[in-house]
Order: sequence, then C-alpha cells, then structure tokens
Amino acid sequence: MIVVIEGISSAGKSTRASQFVPAVVDEVTGLVPPEDIAAAAQYYGDRNSERWLRGLELERTHAFVCFDTDPLKIHYTWCLWQIGKVPRNVWLANVEASREQIAKKHLGFADRIAFLEPSEDVIRRQKVSDQTRQRRNFETHVRLGEPLRRWYVLLESLAPGRLIFNAHQIQDLKPRFLRTDRYSLELFDALISAADRPAG
Repeated sequence: MIVVIEGISSAGKSTRASQFVPAVVDEVTGLVPPEDIAAAAQYYGDRNSERWLRGLELERTHAFVCFDTDPLKIHYTWCLWQIGKVPRNVWLANVEASREQIAKKHLGFADRIAFLEPSEDVIRRQKVSDQTRQRRNFETHVRLGEPLRRWYVLLESLAPGRLIFNAHQIQDLKPRFLRTDRYSLELFDALISAADRPAG
C-alpha cells in the first residue's frame, strides 16, 4: 500500500512521512531541467517516475510505503497556472508526460493521500523554526494552498475514499484496503478534464 503525505511548503510533510517506515522523503527539488517546456515536463516526469518505482520496490518488501509529496505531481504546475505563475501549456506538457508514465505503470495514484492543512500562522512558524531548508519562493507556496486543496477535492470527488483532509489532526493514515485504480487512465483523464479550466 502506498500513502502520500501532501500539503504546501512547511505544512509538516517530511516530519509526518518520517514517522512511517519505510518512507520516501527525497522530493525532486533543486534540479535544473531543460528550458524547453516539453523537455522539462519529460524530465520531471522521469524523476517522479523514479521515485514511484523506488516506492514500489519498498512496497514489495514491506507491504507499505509512505511518500513525502505525491509522485504524481501534476498538481504543482496546475496550481501555478491557477495563480497565474505559468501558462496552461506548461501544465498540459506535464500532464502528457505523466500520462505516458501511468500507461507504462511507472507512475500512479497512491492508495491514500493525507492532506495536511494547518493554519497559515502555524505554517509560517514552522518555516521560521526549520533552519535546515531555505524554502525559496515560500510566499508563492503559501498562495498554492487553496488551489492545491481544490485539486485534491476534485480527485476525491472522482475516486471517493482516497483522501484524508485535515490529516494533521489524525493519527491513523494507513489505508484499510488496496485500491484497484492505481494506474487508471480513465480516472486520470477524468481528473484532467475536470481540472482543465482557469481559476474563476
């Protein structure tokens, strides 16, 4: 079973994920992708696929694995589009790259997604108290909180029972059953169709 801990920067994802063994907490950050939009999307799609495949190896050994941040990270460029930071075609390039990986079963939907959403005051205090990370573009990430929640509300509406909202208040995050839609292109396409509209 695969569990994802999700939320904006400083929400406590790494701390919460590290409570589980095994955990994959090495998010794809600090790397320089190609400048071309399609090539950059493929680059990140490949890196996210590598995380997913590493998680599958751990799952085979331990039956359970926890990710800090969703390997299926198309929500990130979608959220940036929603707040006007990138154009729609950047998100769609990431959608295409991710869909290819799902078709190969090199990327997929987690069985359970625990969405951390502490208050903005708590997030800002946690950012200040964590001296191990620079957290560049923190103010932008704070703005991503609302569209990020909308993204996962859409997913939950299409595949009920996957999401735990306000997960920072809940102790037991493990799913009680293995879902059968991990590599569902039908679910993926439905999610993209539902999300493919500007903020309004």
